Amino acid sequence: MGELKKLVEEGKVKYVGLSEASADTIRRAHAVHPITAVQMEWSLWTRDIEEDIIPLCRELGIGVVPYSPLGRGFFAGRAAVESLPSGSLLSKHPRYTGENLEKNKVLYTRLEILSTKYGCTPAQLALAWVLHQGDDVVPIPGTLFNIRVL
Repeated sequence: MGELKKLVEEGKVKYVGLSEASADTIRRAHAVHPITAVQMEWSLWTRDIEEDIIPLCRELGIGVVPYSPLGRGFFAGRAAVESLPSGSLLSKHPRYTGENLEKNKVLYTRLEILSTKYGCTPAQLALAWVLHQGDDVVPIPGTLFNIRVL
């Protein structure tokens, strides 16, 4: 952090952010130089950062940049739930295999029901959930396929 602080002071870097940092690392880094944002996975599926990271970021005035707000594509649509493209890295992800996949399909069906109720897609509802976690939250959904980019 000391070197990053020097780069900010020299005008070579405007802001400092962290990715996948523990609460302890965030606190220690912020003590050396203000951290602007912390990037972490956060979605309806991955909520463990709500216990320590989110409260700490809010205490210190640090923005949160959630990646994979659509649960690594799981909430993107039924196609992702029913079958993965051959060679997909997700085929080895624990959430997409065996008993976990069956439980997650039930969760997806519940999300589909809610999205129908609110007149949107499951992906829109999942992203809206992340967006509504606070004004200090700026999710960064992404895709591996250019065809899915508007």
